[in-house]
Amino acid sequence: MPPLPRKAHSAGFGMIEVVVAFLLLSLSLGVLLGGLTAGLRSSDRAALGGIALLYAESLMAETGISTPLEPGETTGVTDSGYAWKRQISAMPDSSPTTVTPFAVAISVTPPDNGAPVRLMTLRLADKPVARP
Repeated sequence: MPPLPRKAHSAGFGMIEVVVAFLLLSLSLGVLLGGLTAGLRSSDRAALGGIALLYAESLMAETGISTPLEPGETTGVTDSGYAWKRQISAMPDSSPTTVTPFAVAISVTPPDNGAPVRLMTLRLADKPVARP
């Protein structure tokens, strides 16, 4: 029986190659999970900002209807922890019209003290009738 030929190199991976492959895999997974975590945080902040915008729009809609247009500042906190502030100020009136302009500014801050949402507009109210 003839002798078996000798192989110059062994087939398969050595221990060093396996360790390097696992090291590269763990580093790439760490980077991937870090990006995923950052994306989820951004999504959560955007959702809180969207809810703050809805509260601000609601407060703006009721201004002049269920809340009178009187100069001043009111603040409050919603049931879900959003802090809000409404500022109403009379604008200088130089027109002979029968309405008075008011500047209305609303600010709503999410519960995580993120960036506040601010809305501003002008509202008109009837001038009080002067009685003789």
